[in-house]
Amino acid sequence: MGILRAAPLLVLIGCSTDFTPQTCSVDSDCGNGLVCELRDTTPVCVHAADATLVIGESAPISGTNQALGTGMKLGIELAFDEQNAKGGIRGRQLSLDFRDDAYQPNLAEANARSLTDAQTVQSAPRCPSSNAMIGTNAPVSDTALQRGPNAVLALLGSVGTPTMLRAAPVAVETGTLYFGAFTGATTVLRDTTCAACSKYIFNVRASYAQEARATMELFKKKGVADYTRIISFDQNDTYGDAGYNGLVQAYTDVMGQAPGGSGIVRFRYTRNDDTSVPAQATAAETYLANLLNTTTGTITVGVMMTDTYGAGGDFIMALRTWQFANDSQQTSLMKATRLKLYFSNVSFVGPNALSDKLVAAGTVPNATIPFTQDVVVSQVVPNYQSDTSDVVTQYNSLIAAKGAKPGFTSLEGYVSARVFIAGLLAHQGPFTPDSLVTTFEALPDLSLGIGATSGFSSMNHQYSQSVWGTAINPDGSFRNLYFWSAGIPIQFFE
Repeated sequence: MGILRAAPLLVLIGCSTDFTPQTCSVDSDCGNGLVCELRDTTPVCVHAADATLVIGESAPISGTNQALGTGMKLGIELAFDEQNAKGGIRGRQLSLDFRDDAYQPNLAEANARSLTDAQTVQSAPRCPSSNAMIGTNAPVSDTALQRGPNAVLALLGSVGTPTMLRAAPVAVETGTLYFGAFTGATTVLRDTTCAACSKYIFNVRASYAQEARATMELFKKKGVADYTRIISFDQNDTYGDAGYNGLVQAYTDVMGQAPGGSGIVRFRYTRNDDTSVPAQATAAETYLANLLNTTTGTITVGVMMTDTYGAGGDFIMALRTWQFANDSQQTSLMKATRLKLYFSNVSFVGPNALSDKLVAAGTVPNATIPFTQDVVVSQVVPNYQSDTSDVVTQYNSLIAAKGAKPGFTSLEGYVSARVFIAGLLAHQGPFTPDSLVTTFEALPDLSLGIGATSGFSSMNHQYSQSVWGTAINPDGSFRNLYFWSAGIPIQFFE
């Protein structure tokens, strides 16, 4: 199976008919400017210029949620350009083969097949995720898939849960690394869905379940009393399910079991269709009005939002506008004074795009508060506006030099690529997905400053276990609210 898009061996031997390429085990076995790579399954010394490491990415840079893919791609490119300027991976250059999937699952699967050069084999799939129906999706393949000669080494920084559920099975079935996806979903990435094939999956960010746990602890601190005072606003697909399931488990862990099972009410919008939001906002307003009508005193409600920036911004603005509207309910329910709303979005929302949308909307009608009031994002990377860790400092320097606007999503792309590059630098011998699995499993905490429990092992394929809670200020900047990490008590900053 090929992993490098390089010149054929004939380029190395010229016109000689008796030339025997030098065999090797690691790069140091070769001379200056040469590296050890596979050619026709044999490890031989080749020119580093002929051993480019091609990495694939599928993400949306068009459509409703294009800011998410644009940000991840930018962050990865910053890291690749930085490492290439340092000489690459012992002379090998890093190249990103990017494909736009518009946040559409079918396009994400097609991109994964193309990037892995997937070849159909008439035998049973080796990975259970290939021919399983995951969620409402049909199986990816009823037959085995293998890596073709033009396959990339890894898929890095894929964006989204519904898209991941179509792309990741292709990657693992073909024996290709699936690294640093921009999703905190459990299914496929963090469970046993792929069985032994899960060895090819490495996550960098914290999970949605961990973000939900941090969010629940925040809601408890703000005074949310029970499950009736919690609302889930989520995307009507596997992404929304991942967030909601995490919320229900977090409620059980922090507050206790809700009567009748999940108990927490949810309002769901359609992926890539922000016009589906108003109806869900109206339904949520009815729910809140009923709470006010059947109780006395002040009511504190936490809204966990497993969303994207367009839909999320519309929902927040609709509820705030309703809360302060001068209508008959204002007189009967006193919703402006009795209702306290806290909105917490998961990191996938696109924090900077959400902030821009709310700031542009200005002040809530009939009120003196901005639409950013009490809007939180649970981040899986530190606050680039205030953090001074190595990885954030370097990111800010690189993005300033590029003349681009910094943001949490591109920072996540940069962090994921930095961890990936660290594995490449640590690796000895020819680069193959299988040999890299062992290298990544030995990768320790790189001291990047992204949490106290960082690192991979053979039993742990998630690098970071930390969540940073940030609130959006009226001017669109972000301030730190809390830091949460698995096994460590949550720390509140205000």
